[in-house]
Amino acid sequence: MKYIMKRIYTLVITLFMVSFLTFIAFQVIPGDSAVTSLGTNATEEAIDALREELGLNENVLVRFFTWIGNTLQGDFGKSFQYELPVKSLVGDRMPVTLWLSLLSIIIILIVSIPLGILTAKKEGGFIDRLITLITNTSMAIPPFFLGMIITLVFGFVLKWFIPGRYVNPSDNFGQFIRFMIFPALAIGIPKIAMVVKFLRSSVLRQLKQDYVRTARSKGQKENTILYRHVLKNALIPVITFIAMVIADIMAGSIIIEQVFGLPGLGRLLVTSISNRDYPVVQIIILYIAAVVVIVNFIVDILYQYIDPRVRV
Repeated sequence: MKYIMKRIYTLVITLFMVSFLTFIAFQVIPGDSAVTSLGTNATEEAIDALREELGLNENVLVRFFTWIGNTLQGDFGKSFQYELPVKSLVGDRMPVTLWLSLLSIIIILIVSIPLGILTAKKEGGFIDRLITLITNTSMAIPPFFLGMIITLVFGFVLKWFIPGRYVNPSDNFGQFIRFMIFPALAIGIPKIAMVVKFLRSSVLRQLKQDYVRTARSKGQKENTILYRHVLKNALIPVITFIAMVIADIMAGSIIIEQVFGLPGLGRLLVTSISNRDYPVVQIIILYIAAVVVIVNFIVDILYQYIDPRVRV
């Protein structure tokens, strides 16, 4: 329990520091949100009135703690650009990003773990060399270019989906999932290659340990050794890597959302940055930080059950 409380304390402090640095960063960036909202032809009186209305004339620290207090109460402020509550803007787009992340993670886990184990079992063989070649090629292709290839092949050639025609889940959930599989593949394929290589190396490293030779000398079968002993130890470093992958996917699907025209948080973030819509940007960055910190927190807790030495 002491370990968990310590991790929770670290989580809270990290989120607070990220919030503070994000807020301060947007105060020192050149530009004026009031001018951006009203346009360069607006009068000084109108700009001053809007700055007063938005609270931009207050002291930076006063504005920060006011924003933090409101955020903790679920009030994320109002968008400068859309003149709508940030909560509704983010809430409308978050399901798209979350579904994209979930599908990507499922594809990565289903494909990468069996392939990683298979390549380790067939070390040096034809299957190992073939999968290694494919994974090296996959890692060399940027996700945005892979997204373009997927759009070309599956969209324009095979016509399995209509590029750019996003289907709302409330209209047709089946078509929504079918459409989302393709951007999920664009995100997942390079990550699959990375997890396969990492898991293969971890399994091979464990197979050279003394406890494996001892198990073999006792007559245990190779599959029994692999799945009951080796895999459990091999997954310890892999879980950390997978956690980093999951956090990266949930926080960084911006480019893929642009390629496939998805109305997710990534597109909203890009639009809000270009229009200096700071209330929206701050909440999305806080979401990204929270995802990274919470995923790492969950992994730290899982470590205690996978490797009891962590508790010590």
